Amino acid sequence: MSAAEGGPRCRWGGGGQAVLRARAEAAGYRRLLRARAAEVEALRGAVGALQRQLEGLRDRRSGELAKYQERVAELEREIGEAEAEMARCLREYPALLRLRMALEAEIAAYREMLESEELRLGCLAPP
Repeated sequence: MSAAEGGPRCRWGGGGQAVLRARAEAAGYRRLLRARAAEVEALRGAVGALQRQLEGLRDRRSGELAKYQERVAELEREIGEAEAEMARCLREYPALLRLRMALEAEIAAYREMLESEELRLGCLAPP
């Protein structure tokens, strides 16, 4: 009799199919587990490659950053030198301006003396 009829069940009769199904299901899970393990390994490799790439980018960025910082320091030095030169020029400008004015006054005095001498000689020269 069957289990539905309430009679005694055979220990191996209907259970064999369940065992086969369980084994097949377990084999499916093992295949799925192997596939997932392979995916995990592939992803680990990808993560390792990305980490190496990231380190390379960090190294390159830090090198570029050091180069830019050096260039900024160089430009700041040049700005300081230009400011110092400009301050020197501003200090010298009043002195140069006074010298120019003195030279212009001296030139004007010589011009006046030359004109007066030309007039004096012009009066003495025969027509």
